[in-house]
Amino acid sequence: MTDPSKPDAMREHWERTAEQYEAEGDAFTRQFAEEAWRLADLAKGAKILDVATGVGALLLPALRAEAEAHAIDFSSAMVARARRRAAEIDPAAAYRVTQMDGQALTFAQGSFDAAFSIFGVMLFPDPDAGLAEMAHVLRPGGLAIVGAWQSAAGAGPALLFQDAIATLFPDLEFGSPLAGRPPFNTPERMDAAFARAGLAPQAVHHVTRPWATPEADWPRKNAALAFGWSPAWQALGEADRDRVIEAVEARLRTGVQIEATALIGIARKGSSRRNWIGSARA
Repeated sequence: MTDPSKPDAMREHWERTAEQYEAEGDAFTRQFAEEAWRLADLAKGAKILDVATGVGALLLPALRAEAEAHAIDFSSAMVARARRRAAEIDPAAAYRVTQMDGQALTFAQGSFDAAFSIFGVMLFPDPDAGLAEMAHVLRPGGLAIVGAWQSAAGAGPALLFQDAIATLFPDLEFGSPLAGRPPFNTPERMDAAFARAGLAPQAVHHVTRPWATPEADWPRKNAALAFGWSPAWQALGEADRDRVIEAVEARLRTGVQIEATALIGIARKGSSRRNWIGSARA
């Protein structure tokens, strides 16, 4: 079993699941990306960078708002999908989506008015390096906008699997996809991460959105995407995995409503003023 905390294994995971993510995960995460874009409140024509764009959840609303949007991701499969979707809005934008390591950006210093990373930099092997790179490519006064899950277990169906494993196998630790990384899941931790990158915290918003309850067979079809990173899941044999899946399927048949909360943090390059703190709920 590959270790998803290692860069090559993480890249392999996203290469393998990109198609599935576009079909299943993007509809959920783009709600938070769209809110992050709204909260940034950038002027028309702003030059922005989307770090770890995935299939373009933040890139697409930026393009629709007529920003000069650039995007990077370390997964070639994600880049291909983001390029295709960007081209449907602006054919020229596809050429601004690039395969690149977010911990080693090749853009010039001061290139962008804003840099976003929605559920991206939090998963980097070295999140602090990713934030420092975002700060480097911002112009003075530019904004960094970062999204991270409030729960260390992630979001969506992973929360149901965490509950099922805790009930069926209480001695197993479900774990976190953020293991070994500086956590961003409180305003204080988010602010501290910005400060380590030389950025001045401006605001942290708690944003809650629903995850549309899927068909009951969703967990069996999407295990690798939703919770395959969990050490507990990796430790289970096939029979015990079936027990977990059956428990989650039973919860879904009750019509359980799944919600997730993300922190959307905003910081400014070269400013010490903290403007506001807010929350948004569906």
